[in-house]
Amino acid sequence: MQITLNGLTNQNKILLASKVCDNRFIPHNPFRQQLYFLSSTREEDFYGGQAGGGKSDALLMASLMYCDYLPEDNDQVVYDALILRRTLDDLEMPNAILDRAKQWLLPYEDKGLVYYKDIKKKFKFYNGATLTFRYLAHNNDLNKYQGAELQFIGFDELTQFPENQYLYLHSRLRKTEDNPIPLRMRGASNPGGVGHEWVKKRFINKDSPCSYVPSAYTDNPYLNHDEYGKQLDKLDELTRQQLKFGNWDIILSSGLLMDLETYNQRKISYDTFKDWQPVYTTIGIDQASTGTDRFAMSCLTYFDNGKLVLVDLDSTPSSEPQYRLIDFIKRNQRFMPRVVNFEKEQGSSPHYALTYWRNLLLDLSSKMGFYVTDTSASSTGSKYNRAYPVAYHIRNGSMLINRDIPCFYEGSELYDPVSVFGSQLVYLHPDKEVMKEFRSPDESDSVAYAFEKMQESISGLALKV
Repeated sequence: MQITLNGLTNQNKILLASKVCDNRFIPHNPFRQQLYFLSSTREEDFYGGQAGGGKSDALLMASLMYCDYLPEDNDQVVYDALILRRTLDDLEMPNAILDRAKQWLLPYEDKGLVYYKDIKKKFKFYNGATLTFRYLAHNNDLNKYQGAELQFIGFDELTQFPENQYLYLHSRLRKTEDNPIPLRMRGASNPGGVGHEWVKKRFINKDSPCSYVPSAYTDNPYLNHDEYGKQLDKLDELTRQQLKFGNWDIILSSGLLMDLETYNQRKISYDTFKDWQPVYTTIGIDQASTGTDRFAMSCLTYFDNGKLVLVDLDSTPSSEPQYRLIDFIKRNQRFMPRVVNFEKEQGSSPHYALTYWRNLLLDLSSKMGFYVTDTSASSTGSKYNRAYPVAYHIRNGSMLINRDIPCFYEGSELYDPVSVFGSQLVYLHPDKEVMKEFRSPDESDSVAYAFEKMQESISGLALKV
């Protein structure tokens, strides 16, 4: 829901005057869009849109608003602020938000107004207020905040974070009853990234429950608009639409491996193949390696009419996926799976991992007649390289996709494996830096591991280039 940008109320003006304009730690004069963001009295707000719209400055100013504030009637007021980036590299990048905070605040160290501890990346102010910078790469990192009590939390580049991390941090916003400082959760970002959809749903859509302030590089008086616009025009069309125009609705429909039109043409209904005779079936497993990855399972069947079909696909963020896997194998029993091929886990004991899965599936494999093996991710190259032969056969029409693979809800979100797999084939890219903008293609990897074993067994599937 976009905020109506009309005049500020007297309450907003008083807030800005006392907490921003008279704040010695905020050296910049906020421009119009930043003023609306900073004057917000809501607990949750988002500032985003085009590149160059002053997002990091706005977020840093918001975090500092109560660092130069002491109420006359209460000298025990607590104000602790936290700003998060997704990775340590993001946090420590030159001229990024932490570097900017140092430029603004370190000159006050000699005056005894600010003390900075680099190891903790924490600024402590003369009145006891604190501003801390951290990164949140994995779900396990959430454990660091279990006992935290914060009055401000800011997410820089919010679309780089999964929704569960954002929602969990809400529980760290708290204060004592006599503390007059408001609790605030703030985010800033451009469109794009792994969290694009949930951020759009929460803040941008007309029926979104939360508000946002749209920002544009043309609003920023400190930029040369013409020159910056020309630089943005050099981007690929998807990124250009997102960064130059703040377009939250554009969809990547064509990539290096696949375009969505071709992918959609390869979908068939279950009724189309339910009476075909299966010849060979493989199940591929991509194991979750980080807190945001998913444990993905795919079932690939070659039929007696020469058709290769992705008959089933499933995934889960659960750290205990074994029962989901057993159910997945059982529901595909009619296709007579011959092999279940796991991604070989990276680490010190991949043999132990394979032994665990073989023991877990021992009774089932004995009854159904499949064997359990694994494939090293390093032996098959990058995720892009693993997906290449799969995408090749889909493009050629020699591999089809069951369009009736069931969707399921995770919380309030509908998860559609077929759509997710198609999107991954579109955005997969050989450049790892490009891939940082997207969710890990776990479903695509699971299909690649199934295809790996299928290709070993069925002549005519070898990829020729």
